Amino acid sequence: MMDLREKIIYQQIEESLGKLSYLKDIAIGIPAEDIAKLEKNLKEAEDAIVNHKNMIAKNKLTLFEEIFSLIEDKYFSKLTPRQIDLISRSEQRPKTLDYAREVFEDFEEIKGFESNNVDPAMVCGFAKLKGNDVMVIGHEKGGFDEDFRRGGSALPQGNQKAIQAMKLAEKFNIPVVTFVDTPGSWPLEEFLPAQRIAKNLEMQYLLKVPHISVVIGEGGSGGALAIDLCDYRIMLDKAYYSVISISGGAAIIAKDKRHITEDDLDRAAENLRITAKDAYELGVVDKIVEEPKIGVRKSDKDFYPVLKDAIIDGLDIIKSKVSPFFIPGSGSKNSWRLKKYQVPILLRKRKSKYRKIGKYHTNLSDRIKFFFGEIYRIRWIHSIFVPIRKSIDAFIKMKAKEAEGTFLLEASEQPKVLKYEDRWVECPNTTIHGCQDIWVPTLFEEYNGICPNCGYHFRLIIDNYIDLIPDKGTFREFNTGIESINPLNFDGFDEKIRIAKSKTGRKCAMITGYAHINGIPVVMVFTDVRFRAGTLGSAEGEKFYRAIKRAIREKKPLVAVHQSGGARIEEGILALMQMVKTSIAVAMFKQAGGYYISVETDPTMAGVLASYASLGDIILAEPNAQIGFAGIHVIHQTVKQKKPKNYQHAELVMSRGGVDAVVNRNNLKSTISRLLMLRKAKGRECFV
Repeated sequence: MMDLREKIIYQQIEESLGKLSYLKDIAIGIPAEDIAKLEKNLKEAEDAIVNHKNMIAKNKLTLFEEIFSLIEDKYFSKLTPRQIDLISRSEQRPKTLDYAREVFEDFEEIKGFESNNVDPAMVCGFAKLKGNDVMVIGHEKGGFDEDFRRGGSALPQGNQKAIQAMKLAEKFNIPVVTFVDTPGSWPLEEFLPAQRIAKNLEMQYLLKVPHISVVIGEGGSGGALAIDLCDYRIMLDKAYYSVISISGGAAIIAKDKRHITEDDLDRAAENLRITAKDAYELGVVDKIVEEPKIGVRKSDKDFYPVLKDAIIDGLDIIKSKVSPFFIPGSGSKNSWRLKKYQVPILLRKRKSKYRKIGKYHTNLSDRIKFFFGEIYRIRWIHSIFVPIRKSIDAFIKMKAKEAEGTFLLEASEQPKVLKYEDRWVECPNTTIHGCQDIWVPTLFEEYNGICPNCGYHFRLIIDNYIDLIPDKGTFREFNTGIESINPLNFDGFDEKIRIAKSKTGRKCAMITGYAHINGIPVVMVFTDVRFRAGTLGSAEGEKFYRAIKRAIREKKPLVAVHQSGGARIEEGILALMQMVKTSIAVAMFKQAGGYYISVETDPTMAGVLASYASLGDIILAEPNAQIGFAGIHVIHQTVKQKKPKNYQHAELVMSRGGVDAVVNRNNLKSTISRLLMLRKAKGRECFV
C-alpha cells in the first residue's frame, strides 16, 4: 500500500509532467537538449518511486526543479512578441469557463450548454462577484476533445447571443465581464459575420451598464471586438491583441512573398505591436495583469485571486467615474449598479475613451476649424451666430449662381475623373453573354463603367463617384488637413504612405465634404481604394468621426460611399480601434436623429464592412460588388470548403439580408435622392 510520502512524490511527478508538457506545447525555441535533461530526470524519478526508492525519486525531482528554474530564467525573462503569441495559444492556459468557475461564485451558464448550443464558441452566464450579481460572457476554446467550439472562433449567432446576454444584464442593471480569447470570428459569409460585428459594436456602445473586458489569450481582430467595446480593459501579460495573424503580417514585410522566413515572422510580431505592454502604451489597455513567469496554466490556483482583484478594481474605477460619492472597496451589495442619471455619464466616458485612440497628423487650420466647430455647439453661441451664418450662406448661393453652377469651388478644385488608358478591355461575361471588347474611355465616360451588353459593373475609381452622385459642382471637401502617418513605425510603411499620397494626391484614404443630391444638402464620405486599398486607419477614423459631428451639428443626412479593403494592418491595434470609433460615431448620429445611407461598392471588405459600412439606416450596393468579411482564400483555408466565385457578390449578400437593395450604377443618384426625400416628406428635412 502507498504511504503518504509516496503519494506526495507521485503528486509532484504529476505536476512536473504538466510543466514538461507545457514547455513542449508552447514551442518557443527551448533547445532539445534542455528538454531532454528534464525528461531524463523525470523518468528516473518515476522509475525510483515504482521501486519504492523515495529518496532517489525526491532527489531527481529536486534536480528537475533546478533545471526547470534555469530554463525559466534563461528563456522566459525577456520574451519576444512572437514567443508571447505562441504562449497565448497554449491549450494549457485557462479558458473562459475556467475563469468563470474560479474567479466568480455560483456561475450558471445560460443560453445553451456545451455542444447543445447555438454557438459553443461563445459562453455566457450569471455569476456573483464580491456578493454582486454580474453577467459573464466569453470566447470558449474548449479542451482537446471539444472541436465543436472551433477554437473560440464565434459564429454570428454566438456574437448575437453575447449581445442578448448583455441586454439581459442591462435589464437587471448588473455589470458585464467579458473574456476575450479568439483567433477571429468564423468567416462563413452565409451568416453575415461582418455585419454582426458591426451591430455588436453599435449595441455595446449603447449598453447602459458597466462593461469590463479581460483579454486572456488571443485577441484576434474583429472577433475580439465583437465583445470588447468596454469601459475598462484588462490584459494578461502573455496575451496578444492584433489586427491580423503574425503570418499575415509577415506576408506584408517579406521580400520573397512565396518563402516567409523565421526572421520575417519575428519582424512582423515586432511591427504589429501585439503585446499587452504595446497596447497599454497605445492607450488601448487600462491595466496589465502579470502572469507567472512561464505563463498561466489551469493548475495555477494562486493566479485566479489576482485576476479577481483586478476585475473588482476595474469595476470600482468605472463606478467612481460616474459617481463622485462612490467609495471603492466599500463592499456594499449592488455597489456596481447604476442610477438612471449616471447612465449618460457612463456613455459619455465610453465615447471619450475611444475618441482619443489613434495617431494621425493634422494641420493648424483644421485644428482651429474643429475647435470653433465644437464651440459652435454651445447653445448661446449657436443662437448668436445662426443669423450671421444664414446671411453668409445666402451670399454664397448668390455667388454660386453667378459662377454658373460652381458651388463654393473654383474650377481648379473640381474633382476630376482621371484619364483612362487608350486600350480595349474584355468583359468577364464574354463567354456567357458574348459581350464584345470595349474601348476603355468609352466604357467609363459614356457607360459609367457598365458593360452595355450584359450590365456587368466594372470597378470605378472614387473620383467617378464624386462626379456621379453629388449635383455638379456642389461637392465641397472639408478636413483636408488630416493626414495618414506611420504610428507604429512599421517597416517600410513610410515609403508606402508617401507613394499612396503621390499616386492619389490625397493625404489619406477618406474624403469628406458637403454636397447636394438633387438639391438636398448632405454630408458625404468617400473612400479611395487606390490609397492603401482604402483601408481604415487613424486618419480615416478621425475624418469619419468629424464628418459625423458636422452632420449632427448642421442637421444634415449622411451618405457614405465605401471602397475599402478593411482595417489598415500597418497600424495594428490602432486600426482595430477605428472600427470602434466609427461605429460609436454612427450610434451617436442615430441617437441625434440622423439619417445614414450607406453605399457599398466594389470592394467593401473586412474591418470597414464590420463597422460603419454595415450600420446605415439604408444599405445599398452595386451589382457584382465584392462585399465580404475575409478574402476568399482565407475562407477556403479556414472552413476547408470551396466556395463559388460569386460567393461575396452583392446579389448573394442581399439574399442573406446584408444589404437592402442592389442598385444599377446609373440609377444610384436617383435612388439615393428618393430615399432622402422620404425623410424630407415628413417635414423633418432628413433629420429628426
